[in-house]
Parts: sequence; structure tokens; C-alpha cells
Amino acid sequence: MEKTGSAKNDQRTRAETSEKVYEKYAWVILFTIGVLILVGGVPHSLGINTDPETVERIIGMTLTEFQNSNQGFFDLYTFYFRFGGLSDIGVAFFIMAISLTAYRKGEKWAWYALWFVPAFFIGSAAITLNTITISFESGLSLLLPIMVFGVLGLVGLLLPIRKFYPSRG
Repeated sequence: MEKTGSAKNDQRTRAETSEKVYEKYAWVILFTIGVLILVGGVPHSLGINTDPETVERIIGMTLTEFQNSNQGFFDLYTFYFRFGGLSDIGVAFFIMAISLTAYRKGEKWAWYALWFVPAFFIGSAAITLNTITISFESGLSLLLPIMVFGVLGLVGLLLPIRKFYPSRG
């Protein structure tokens, strides 16, 4: 029985050494996206708006003017803003955990699950393009980073595709 176990270990070792660098470390791309989402989510969950100019261009007034004009709507905005930050933290945690563990090991379910990343950013780009009709400057300032994350997510998923779907040769 030890020979069988040893043979399996030899096959696994050969497979790992034949793995290309970009296949072996593609998980880092997705993990980094998770870290960046986490970094952006923490201030939002604390109510700190790191880009107030975008909100001000969309609503047509400063945040202070918005607060003074209607405290109830401002409180609702703050609630959703902070809740969105908390959601970002949760999503970031799952992206980081899955990419660091199961995706790194080559488990197919993780590959499918992490398709959420480019799908999320492509959806965000669509929403941003709609925002451009409301405020051209706001939409453009958001579109580039969103597209970069979307493309990086696709790269992180497609580089190691042979790890998840090896050729049958």
C-alpha cells in the first residue's frame, strides 16, 4: 500500500512542478482584489466617504447642503453607504478566503465561485455607464478602476484554467 501512496505523491509532485508560474500564482490576483475591496470597505462602513466629489456631482450639492436640506434622506444615504461598506468587507473576506485556500489548491468549485468577481465589476461598469448620463465626470472617474478590476478578475480566472481543466493527453 505504501507504494501506491508514494506513486500518488510522485504524480502530484510532478504535476505541481510542471505547473506554470502564472498558473501557480494567479490566485494572488484575486486575493489582491479582495484586499483592495476590504481596504475600501472599512472607511465606508465607518461612514467615511473617500470620494465625496462623486456623490456631490450626482446630487448637485455638497454633502453638508444635502444634510441641511433633508436630514431624513441624508440619514438614509448614510445608512446605505455604511451598510454597503459592511457588505464590501464581507465580500472581500470571502474572495480572500476562497482564493487563498480552495482556488489556490485548484478546486473547481472555487473557480466557479470566483466568477462573481468579474461579474460584479462588469455589472458595476454597466451601472456606472448609466450614471454617466446623470453626471459624465462622476461616471468616468469610476469607470476606469472598475474596468481594471473586472479585467484583472478575468485574468486571475483564465490564467490557471488548465489547472482546473487539464488536457486529457
